[in-house]
Amino acid sequence: MKNNLHFYEHGNVEILYGKSNHCFPMHSHECFCIGAVLDGNVSFNINNHEKLLKKSDIFIIPSNTAVKFESDSTYEYITICFKNELKTKSCRLYFNDYYVSDKDSERFMSLCSNFKDNNDEDEFFNSILELVSDVVSHKYENENTCSNTVVADICRYIIDHADQKFDLDELSKTFFISKFHLIRIFKKEMGITPNQYHMQAKMRILKSEILKDKSETSLAMDLNLSDKSHMCKMFRKYMGISIQSYKKNYKNK
Repeated sequence: MKNNLHFYEHGNVEILYGKSNHCFPMHSHECFCIGAVLDGNVSFNINNHEKLLKKSDIFIIPSNTAVKFESDSTYEYITICFKNELKTKSCRLYFNDYYVSDKDSERFMSLCSNFKDNNDEDEFFNSILELVSDVVSHKYENENTCSNTVVADICRYIIDHADQKFDLDELSKTFFISKFHLIRIFKKEMGITPNQYHMQAKMRILKSEILKDKSETSLAMDLNLSDKSHMCKMFRKYMGISIQSYKKNYKNK
């Protein structure tokens, strides 16, 4: 079936509604995400914790945590992405499970609808967290919860050079770490490889730039992707939707 995805963004919040049978590869998010399955069944793997989710199940994806999901049938879902300051708030939270079963998905949808009306980000963030309060077991006093500052520096370097071609040799030289060790510590911390993280960083740039009506050929060149076809293929792989459909279904208020 054709994937049906709709995006809404305001300030530090992005809401994605999807009806799809797309299988998303292992990836991660810079933002903090909470979502719910609205219909159908879909298999999730978050940080190597697997579960088959059904209607009214909620999933929690902390920032920079590896996730993939797949299904052989159509499923509907909604995902809320909290960015910037709200993501920082989430870093003080510890979740003892990535999944919460049998929650009221109508309540989830109602909170999203209310946010679109009033755009109160803090109220929305706190209300969503209340839905998963059963698995919030601790709040950190120290906001800096990164356990590996080297990996954090590597992430920042990759983001800053996302428009260039991925070069593991250059990355290794920059941080004075062997290629094997660099990949090992990065994947242990992030759940994905540096190359995968680099491609995700490209896709984040692309999400923003395609809304500016730049030509796809120029964007592919700017991001050092092989060509327009390769860029479109990667976008669909990571986003589950074509570039044209994304532009059509994106709303910003």
